[in-house]
Amino acid sequence: MTPRFCTSLLVLVPLSSGLLVGQTTRPERTNAQQTSSYQDMLSFLDSLERAGADLRIGSLAQSVEGRSIPWVLAARPMVDDAADAHRTRKPILYIQGNIHAGEVEGKEAAQMLLRELTLGVLRPLLDSVIVLVVPIYNVDGNEAIGPSDRNRPGQNGPSVVGRRVNGQGLDLNRDYVKMEAPETRGAAALINEWDPDFFIDLHTTNGSYHGYALTYSPGLNPSSGPSNDFVQDVFLPTVRTRMRERHGQEIFDYGNFKNQDADSLDQGWFTYEPYPRYGVNWYAMRGRMAILSEAYSNAPFEERIRATYNFVHEILSLAAEQRDTIASLDGPPGRWTPDSIAVRSDYAAPRVLEVIAEITEPAGDGSHGFSRRRRTGTYRSIRMPVFDRFAPVRREALAAGYLLPPRLGHVVELLGRHGIRVARVGEEWTGPVEAFHIDSLVGAARPFQGHRMVDLAGAWRPEAGRAVAGWFFVPTGQRLGVLAAYLLEPGSAEGVAAWNFLDRDLRQGQDSHILRVRQAVAIPLLELPTWRAAR
Repeated sequence: MTPRFCTSLLVLVPLSSGLLVGQTTRPERTNAQQTSSYQDMLSFLDSLERAGADLRIGSLAQSVEGRSIPWVLAARPMVDDAADAHRTRKPILYIQGNIHAGEVEGKEAAQMLLRELTLGVLRPLLDSVIVLVVPIYNVDGNEAIGPSDRNRPGQNGPSVVGRRVNGQGLDLNRDYVKMEAPETRGAAALINEWDPDFFIDLHTTNGSYHGYALTYSPGLNPSSGPSNDFVQDVFLPTVRTRMRERHGQEIFDYGNFKNQDADSLDQGWFTYEPYPRYGVNWYAMRGRMAILSEAYSNAPFEERIRATYNFVHEILSLAAEQRDTIASLDGPPGRWTPDSIAVRSDYAAPRVLEVIAEITEPAGDGSHGFSRRRRTGTYRSIRMPVFDRFAPVRREALAAGYLLPPRLGHVVELLGRHGIRVARVGEEWTGPVEAFHIDSLVGAARPFQGHRMVDLAGAWRPEAGRAVAGWFFVPTGQRLGVLAAYLLEPGSAEGVAAWNFLDRDLRQGQDSHILRVRQAVAIPLLELPTWRAAR
């Protein structure tokens, strides 16, 4: 079977007449030999503004190295603020490129989409959608340019790209729980303000040799809700069909082969982890819609740009068509309030599907699995188990809320950055609570993103609780209640305990200092102001 990729084009989308040189991207001007610098992107946006484009530009955050990170609002008519945008009842889509700055087609497709939405062939879409775009999310990584073989090995052009990590040396797509980077904090503040219906994160895949122009994923954590089910089971399959029929490009659910050896390919196709450290999983756990885009790294640069552009175009078009369904799922009538949340999960039973694989050969000693291999140009459609979903292996009841002592003020600050509402206990309260007894506590042998993660096991036990004035209460009866519970459950795979926010209070054989209030009770509370991170 021959995969359906697009042909190589110097001009990557139909250009509007009368465009200035500044309104083309660097790949369009260099026959896809070069990718945009930070200054290229600023000049491009300035050129759109001067041409009268329907956009407004703001700053997401200041990077560690002192660069402003632009976000761009495209709307027609232009809206005054987030409240004005929501009054239009148009779907709001947040699009983010270049979180890994060596993965470069996302920022190029994002710029081209902005041009065509505001000045060109996609302009009618702004009658039906509002778009927030961050073309270069990792601005410091983008400017740390170097040979692709060093900064992004295995990618088929361009020859010089940025690096994966930000100015702190952090992988920004592992930061959505701990929120240590200015980029993450700024994005969370913008998202808390605008509450987009969609979060779209643009990447380049790595690993397996397959036959798809692009692979995609919804949120993967089982503690996501009906909005995510709609994206996975209805929305993305429709986009997949339209990509094939309208653009001649095959796309598929994100994953990698368990083993790339030709006689082992049928062992299975496996997606990535369900943790909220990843932006798409985090956003889906907020009860909204999220999509990961992974262009195929072995395709030429211009084909990856085209695939990403077409994919996001079809998402925008379908969102416009499905605006009523999106509103019903994302609005208050569709708010998701489950009885329990999944704090631990593993692969669900697989679906058995046809997956297009490129047959490869060993390229040298030790070349197996995901190592670099010799391509043959031969493709086969192979029937195999597809592990693209997760199922709970441990659930916890969704409690009414959680009590935190004043010493955990840093946890309250983190919750505020996520947009989670926290109240302060106004006067002494006593009543029934649960305390988490720690049976085992294991620290990771190796550091990860500046942390040694903690794996807790234990159980909640009922007891008589007491909270004095100054304690904090986190109710789960709020829009981000599921995310709040996941972060605060001590046994969660990726909550505040796992990320070391409770380290000074954790002892095996003792209780965690976070108390769980199982049933709704009358606690005297004082509302805290909503956290607003500076941008």
